[in-house]
Amino acid sequence: MREFTVGQEFKNAYPFIRGKYSFFDEEGENEVDTWTPGVRYEACGPYGEDSKTIVDGKGWQILTVIDVHKPGRYPERVFYTVKWINPDGKEFGKGKLHIATTEKFRRWSRGYKFANEIYLSEDAA
Repeated sequence: MREFTVGQEFKNAYPFIRGKYSFFDEEGENEVDTWTPGVRYEACGPYGEDSKTIVDGKGWQILTVIDVHKPGRYPERVFYTVKWINPDGKEFGKGKLHIATTEKFRRWSRGYKFANEIYLSEDAA
């Protein structure tokens, strides 16, 4: 029996950072706020030798299992897609197919893949 099944979804809390997106149209240059999955690092300590992991908000990552395959003598692979829900509730993602070994996918399906101490930015609402 396989650990993961086709169509299975995993919804995990995921950190987001604020950014700016600039574009041009008939009215000239415009700038809008955006959300990007991930974290940023800020130097701290008396000489900036340490860093803090900062986030501006919390959103969601949705992993969907497309297929599971064991290619001969090689480790079993999970084929999956990733979608995101930003802190404002907007869903996005290209639906690109990703591949990982079952072991790697098992770790990622449990949540944010970097185990650092994370701080909410002072600008976060």
